[in-house]
Amino acid sequence: MALDWSTMNSPIELPNADCPNAQHAVAQAHWIDCPERYANLANEMALTGWLGIDTEFVRERTFYPNPGLVQLSDGQAVWLVDVVTLSDHAPLKAVLSQTVTHQVLHSVGEDLEIFQLLTGQCPKRLFDTQLAAAMLGFGLQTRYEHLIEVVFGDTLPGGQARSNWCQRPLSASLLSYAAQDVIYLPALAEVLADALDKHDRLSWLNEDCQRLVAQKANPPKADPVLRVKGVGRLPRPAMAYVAELAQWREAQAKARNLPRSFVLKDDVLCGLGLMAHTTGIDAAINAHRRSLGRWLTDCADALANANVNGFEVPAALLGLSVDQRQTLKQWQGKIATLGQSLNVEPALIASKRELTRLLMGEKPDWMGGWRGALVQQALA
Repeated sequence: MALDWSTMNSPIELPNADCPNAQHAVAQAHWIDCPERYANLANEMALTGWLGIDTEFVRERTFYPNPGLVQLSDGQAVWLVDVVTLSDHAPLKAVLSQTVTHQVLHSVGEDLEIFQLLTGQCPKRLFDTQLAAAMLGFGLQTRYEHLIEVVFGDTLPGGQARSNWCQRPLSASLLSYAAQDVIYLPALAEVLADALDKHDRLSWLNEDCQRLVAQKANPPKADPVLRVKGVGRLPRPAMAYVAELAQWREAQAKARNLPRSFVLKDDVLCGLGLMAHTTGIDAAINAHRRSLGRWLTDCADALANANVNGFEVPAALLGLSVDQRQTLKQWQGKIATLGQSLNVEPALIASKRELTRLLMGEKPDWMGGWRGALVQQALA
């Protein structure tokens, strides 16, 4: 039986630290909307050891995020870069390309996408404070505000992430929120790096950060059908129809910069696929005529092009046998025990999804690193 990590974990105690210029730097944050000042800023950042970076964006009605702001801080001052007004982001690319500077972010996932859109460049020396904290016994999703309170004793307001960061001018409260998101990052990273080094886990973080950047630079091709909720419960021929529809929807969403659900919702795709299998393509199209609207002909063509007989169900959609489920449960228990011994959340080592991939014969890219050695030993 898997152990409940949340009831027994106690994070490694971090030393208290100070960020004496935080309030002044937030109040006096520099607004950068001039190309010359932008270029000079990149030169100023060239020799900074730890550089806090954050991004703000809007992604409610688009496929791709709309960048609104990039925040930078060396721990003494804050610069807010108006990426809505500025168009040439060579200075930001230069900052991200620095190999002397640690580019410090918290929960880096979507930030990397913003960097790719603006510059085509990811950080050369990424330090993710959320991931670092997880390696010290904090939860995988530990919030930035929580770490700031633990380390610096300061309480930060939240709740502004979903604001309209592309509007101009930005309110004083939003500017303050944006500045607070980066001013503590350099000092926080130093505290976390020291703790990781003390516990021989700094190499873990370096490896994982490099992997995150590599995956963003060369993302694995994800089958669009895996994004369709409910498709795994359909018969194989129906899956084949949905897979073709999902490919078409993905292309439309990217071309028109729309969320996938704005093109067609998952339940419509599954309904079309199931009816195409059970009663035929024409009946499926007619039954969903109102939902399809402008996409009626496109969807009819997609269904007609589906390779029903030759469709191979993606491994991620294949159900586990009774024996496999039992093995997976045993593996989860062993990883939970390992997590307890290391004082980290088990999913940091290997999540249920990752263990399932291993069980089905896949080899995740992390198997050659620190996780792989631990997992192989635990499951031996």
